Amino acid sequence: MSWRPADREVRQLAWLWFAAVLSALVLRPLWLVIAPLLPGCPFNAITGIPCPSCGTTRAALALLHGHPLRALALNPLATLAGIAFVGGGLLAPLWAIAGGRIPDLPRPLPAWARVAILALLAANWTWVIWQR
Repeated sequence: MSWRPADREVRQLAWLWFAAVLSALVLRPLWLVIAPLLPGCPFNAITGIPCPSCGTTRAALALLHGHPLRALALNPLATLAGIAFVGGGLLAPLWAIAGGRIPDLPRPLPAWARVAILALLAANWTWVIWQR
């Protein structure tokens, strides 16, 4: 895989990512009030089977309350994505200032990468169903 210097638009995106994370953290009290008011999963209500993203809201709330292990038990992939979102967003300005580099990803992704992504999604969905 080759790497190239980030252009102006990518560095601006890093700053927007930082702003989004900062906003999410500042609005934490609001998220804690609004989240319980969200409707339940319609797929689960109709089929009785949790959807691949079931538990994401509860995992996010567990993270907001400072319970990462509880969040991982609810939906591991959503929890890791949330942690990566916040961590990456907090580091994004440093990366932008330092003149970061970005990978040139092949289009389309190689077959092994697509299979790995599907396997990861299937494993997460299996976990969510098993935990129910």
